[in-house]
Amino acid sequence: MTTIQFLAGWALRSSILILGGALLLRALGVKDPSIRLAAWTAMLCASLAIPALTATLPKAPLAVLRVASGQVAAPAVVYDAQLEPARPVSRPDAARRFDWARAAVMTYVLVALALLLRLCVGLAMSLRLLRGSRATGRAVEGIEIRESDRVAAPLTLGIAHPAIVLPGDWRRWDGARLDAVLAHERSHIRRHDPAVQLLSAIHRALLWHSPLSWFLRRSIVRAAEEASDDAAVAVTRDRALYAEVLLDFMRRGVRGPGWQGLPMARYGRADERIQRILEGTALSRGVTRYSVAAILALGSPLVYLVAAAQPQAAPQARVAPAPAAPVQTPSMEPSGQESRDVSGALPGGRSMAPRILAQSAPAARPKPAPVYLTGLGNVAAFYTVTVKPRIDGQLVSVTFKEGDTVQAGQLLASIDAQPYQLRLEQAVGQLARDQATLKNAQIDLDRYQKLLAQNAIPKPQVDQQIATVAELEANIRTDQANVENARLQLTYTQIRAPITGVAGLRLVDPGNIVRAADATGILIITQLQPIAVLFTIPEDSLPPVRARLREGASLPVEAWNRDNTVKIATGRLAAVDNQIDLVTGTAKLKAVFDNKDDALFPNQFVNVRMIVDTR
Repeated sequence: MTTIQFLAGWALRSSILILGGALLLRALGVKDPSIRLAAWTAMLCASLAIPALTATLPKAPLAVLRVASGQVAAPAVVYDAQLEPARPVSRPDAARRFDWARAAVMTYVLVALALLLRLCVGLAMSLRLLRGSRATGRAVEGIEIRESDRVAAPLTLGIAHPAIVLPGDWRRWDGARLDAVLAHERSHIRRHDPAVQLLSAIHRALLWHSPLSWFLRRSIVRAAEEASDDAAVAVTRDRALYAEVLLDFMRRGVRGPGWQGLPMARYGRADERIQRILEGTALSRGVTRYSVAAILALGSPLVYLVAAAQPQAAPQARVAPAPAAPVQTPSMEPSGQESRDVSGALPGGRSMAPRILAQSAPAARPKPAPVYLTGLGNVAAFYTVTVKPRIDGQLVSVTFKEGDTVQAGQLLASIDAQPYQLRLEQAVGQLARDQATLKNAQIDLDRYQKLLAQNAIPKPQVDQQIATVAELEANIRTDQANVENARLQLTYTQIRAPITGVAGLRLVDPGNIVRAADATGILIITQLQPIAVLFTIPEDSLPPVRARLREGASLPVEAWNRDNTVKIATGRLAAVDNQIDLVTGTAKLKAVFDNKDDALFPNQFVNVRMIVDTR
């Protein structure tokens, strides 16, 4: 096995393993980031162990069918005494041919060494930053906490003995902010994320030529940050507060060695990460023994098949060549009617050169012709969304351009946020006031309970104070909900695109008062890539279409212009309606087209041709 074959085989098996694991996670609907991180880590270890497993595990034969080519009879060979024996033709440029295999191996080695060197430089810079940081004299769960003016956001540094490094202004933080940061970073260290991400970086450097090795690296980093975000939210119990803390660190930016350690504010887009934190309904429960057992039970067969599979060609029937018929060549016979011996040499030592006579090939079979169903179709946007405000207020700005493509999450318009900011401050003030009242009531309760123990006050007075404390605690929970609701209303002042698509004409100008109950909205966004085509077929033609769909076939659909002279686009059948129109006796079908060239536009009429079968 050559070096290129080894690297290609390793990359192929690793890609199949990672892709199979990703599809399995998606099929099972695994949402917990801790379980997904454990699964990605298991794929990483298995991918690194594939060369050793392939060499040690018993081989699993995998039959591979080869496409049979048309049978052509072997040409007849007739020896002619008058022809000279064939001589090898020398090729002077063969020695100067470029060695592509060696060039490919050298390219792989250079890129892998560059990535490993980059990783080593990053580790050295990380160690230098850790040594240059200052000790704070504090520790949490045996993890040292240090500070440095060279970092703008908290991060974890170190592999064997990791430490948490905080920015220089951490002493001015409140208790909730510090608890959230420490919970986030402590979660990384508890799961050994620095070592896992170092291993994933080495895996990416060794298999840089495989795109799925880069995908695995990103998936590990993303799952680790999501699990740590859930750990921080579990400690603070306030999603909005933690989102504000994280957004502040993201706005600061990450200075210094960002990818050598685990910065808190590194991964992902700010809007997507904040939206996940605010709109989440469940928190990560961590990796349990049952989840580890499930990962091993589902992953072990996949690893074995990927590592031990040995492709083998399927046996094929061998066709014996037809015997060549003797051919007479009177004009080539030597004078004197010399006879040839069995070895093919002429008397006198003259050799015979082969001469190939062409034979006629068998007649070609007619190619199968496709069976079409035709109909009249109407182009429709894949998604159509009317963007409306979720709160009432004055529209102060519009940031989109009519007719341009907008991305999901892009800021489209802004509503005056000052009234909602004041409501948030009012809710925060009410919460602080009720917290102070609760604290005073709890102090009175403690004093009453001590006096009751001395029989200095009646028990009903203590019971009344207990009820007062319970009532104030309920008020605190109501105030916290009001604060979170005020923060949520404040986020609604920024109107963002819910999908990626083409923005239509602006329906409301800045300066107008918009309301959540308005029916028109601010604009309409239509998704044109992909795009749908709705068409109808007779009800008698519906059974064969449904039969092919039940078989899992993908039916190609073509869109043609009005006079059926130009094919506009090619797509596939997506769905069949669940009822037949009683008036027309037709069934409605939906096809999906990629529409990368924007050839189709909503409400455009096209002629549709669908390939149902080939005969």
